[in-house]
Amino acid sequence: MGEIEKLKKMRYVWALLLGVAYPFTIIYPFADAYLFRHVPPTSAIPFDYSNSLLFTSSILFGFTSLIIVSKEWIDRKVWAVLIPPLVMLVLAGVLIGSLALGSASELSVLLFSSASFNANVVSTGFVIGYVTQVLPKQK
Repeated sequence: MGEIEKLKKMRYVWALLLGVAYPFTIIYPFADAYLFRHVPPTSAIPFDYSNSLLFTSSILFGFTSLIIVSKEWIDRKVWAVLIPPLVMLVLAGVLIGSLALGSASELSVLLFSSASFNANVVSTGFVIGYVTQVLPKQK
């Protein structure tokens, strides 16, 4: 098997991992709360939990963006990895704003913040894996 086939196979493996990891990490907090633990939607949850999860997610997103920008390569496929975490960050931020206005439940804000954190962990792991595994082979 040639070097090009190995790189192509590796791209498919990375795409498969992301195709499984993103939906799982985004859906898992909701399934855990509603299906497995049967948490009532009107549960009182301190604002600090949601806020700290969103803050940590933002730091991870910035760290991942910094890794991509600091490398002197432009691969649009790697930039696409940042889209799901960015969408989740924006949704969690909007929900925190809605919570402050009184139109969102505390549990939904916590679950979206948790899903945002999980998506950012996946994207950070992917980018670090890509930088350490794929880039050295391309040079």
